[in-house]
Amino acid sequence: MFVKRLICLLFLVSALFATEKPYWIFLESEPGSQEVRLTPRAEQRLQLRGSKNPFGKYAVSESYLDQLRTAGYQIRHTSRFLNAVSIIIHNPEQLSALQTLPFVLSIKPVARQPRDRNESFSDASRLGRPSTLSYGASATQNEMLNIPEIHNMGYDGSGIIVGVFDTGFLTEHPAFDNLDVLAQYDFIDHEVDASGPGHGHGINVLSALGGYFPGELIGPAYKATYLLARTEDSFSESRAEEDNWVAALEWADSLGVDIISTSLNYFQDFDDPSEDYPFSALDGQTTISAMAANIAASRGILVVNSAGNEGSSASSIWPPSDSPHVLSVGSVNTQQDISYFSGRGPTYDGRIKPDVVAQGSLVYLASGTNGYIRGNGTSFSAPQIAGLATLLLQAHPQLSPDSVISIFKNHGDNAAAPNNSYGWGIPDLSSLFPELEGSSPKNCVIYPNPSGFGELRMVLSNPISTAPEMATLYDIQGREIAALSIIQESGSVVKTNIPSSLNLASQLLILSVKTNTAVYSGKFIHLR
Repeated sequence: MFVKRLICLLFLVSALFATEKPYWIFLESEPGSQEVRLTPRAEQRLQLRGSKNPFGKYAVSESYLDQLRTAGYQIRHTSRFLNAVSIIIHNPEQLSALQTLPFVLSIKPVARQPRDRNESFSDASRLGRPSTLSYGASATQNEMLNIPEIHNMGYDGSGIIVGVFDTGFLTEHPAFDNLDVLAQYDFIDHEVDASGPGHGHGINVLSALGGYFPGELIGPAYKATYLLARTEDSFSESRAEEDNWVAALEWADSLGVDIISTSLNYFQDFDDPSEDYPFSALDGQTTISAMAANIAASRGILVVNSAGNEGSSASSIWPPSDSPHVLSVGSVNTQQDISYFSGRGPTYDGRIKPDVVAQGSLVYLASGTNGYIRGNGTSFSAPQIAGLATLLLQAHPQLSPDSVISIFKNHGDNAAAPNNSYGWGIPDLSSLFPELEGSSPKNCVIYPNPSGFGELRMVLSNPISTAPEMATLYDIQGREIAALSIIQESGSVVKTNIPSSLNLASQLLILSVKTNTAVYSGKFIHLR
């Protein structure tokens, strides 16, 4: 008995003194690095919505990687976005030795995702309500965002690629029978199967976004194409780490993803509390996850992330949701009151967060292989907003990530007085979706769309032989904003100019052109 106790004690002591920790190693740029190959779909997205010269074009230097391996370092992931590598440090001597390598710029610990998300679940039989639209018990959460109205206009997410990162995704549930999965990957066990042993949370999140079982549950983007990545190990002592999240982000980028939906946050909860990020890091550009999300946005990828469940204190929104280029989502209950757990702003640099809110209390979700539950957490409001953003991109595929965020804010029910609990409120984007089933002579194409101040053209549905008499600009409520001069460029194209002197906010506008025989009109998104 004494020997057994001694062995147990020795094991405990060795565990206490174990120093294995993952660290980010930021590297010098190396001229002549290999350019990363993207799929044609990814190249198309980069051209359509990306910035002119985004990061992430070149792979991490193989020479640097070889030198790290030769020195005995265990590499977890490489990041072309950050020009960095995450490695396992086994002892303090290894950490000190890194400082002597000439190509090492800086070193940071890898952040952890808290195991306890402060989420709760209840029996799905509560708060049930019938729906004539076959949404079943998911009607309340969908109707809060006017999803049924948008679905009725023909939008379902088709043609948009959405990446979802979570604990794993067991897709045996009937709500996923028609789910279109382009690819999946387990970044913890390195397998081409993202089911994982801790898939419960992933099933919940995915169903709120893309589930489809009429009469029971319908997610906003049930016909989108999905990339599924297991990035969080819910059972491991080390839990999920942000380097898995960054690796998944770059994997999805290379496959042409349009939107990333995640309900993960990285800020504190290190094994050593002294390594936690300080409050000053909540500026949207300091933490690793915020840096990676910002690069993703520059490459045309919209990142939608939960605000976190650290509320109700101020500045309780964890990265990457503190980024100005991430659509951060808080939670309200069925009465549209802020949920007590929902993360609050402001950011360290004084910006309002979250951006928008959606139902995160008593959300109807798929569970296991055939069940349903109700869950509480911003983990479940974020995928609904990601689904709505998917529908918006289906209607307006040219919108950049920052444009989408601006549109969500401007169409929130709290847009007139945004605050650090509700942000800009519950978005209503239903006015931004043209009917897919043909168009009347009055519904004309306008380009560029979205547009700013300057030239704007309308393609008339019927050619005209005489010059138009006038053009008028209206807001979406039909209130006249200004009369505009108009020039006929061809039989079917007319040109006008939106002067900056109008000082218009970003919004949906209507342009009406009157000829001697008809009135033509069209909607377009104006971005300030």
